[in-house]
Amino acid sequence: MLLSIFLIFFCSVAVHAQETETGLTLADQRRIIGLVLEGKFKKSPRETIYVSTINLPEEIQKDFPVIKNIQVQLISEKDAVGFEPCPYEFGKFEFIDKYVSVTFGNCIEGLAYDFIKNGDEWEPAGLVITKPILY
Repeated sequence: MLLSIFLIFFCSVAVHAQETETGLTLADQRRIIGLVLEGKFKKSPRETIYVSTINLPEEIQKDFPVIKNIQVQLISEKDAVGFEPCPYEFGKFEFIDKYVSVTFGNCIEGLAYDFIKNGDEWEPAGLVITKPILY
């Protein structure tokens, strides 16, 4: 009996931890990706940017956020190696206390973007310079 109670408790804690790690909905991920891209390329003279599909779920790839005046070309993980110009890449989404953090960069530059949810909206909470993503 005691073993059963322990197993039920352990399983419920493990499930809760898993929900915390992966609890970000695809809509939330899509919105955060859109905010990163808008902030990064809003005033960019570029017409096209290349983004690797590494760490991007298929559902997000199929309905990728649109950036005003910039075309986004998704590059498969396989094709990203050696692609010129080196494509941008999103890291994995991570929960840090009440914040969600995601890295975004290419082989030259990279930043870690932090976001917090205020009601139904995601808001930038800061960014940190990271090492370049090297292939």
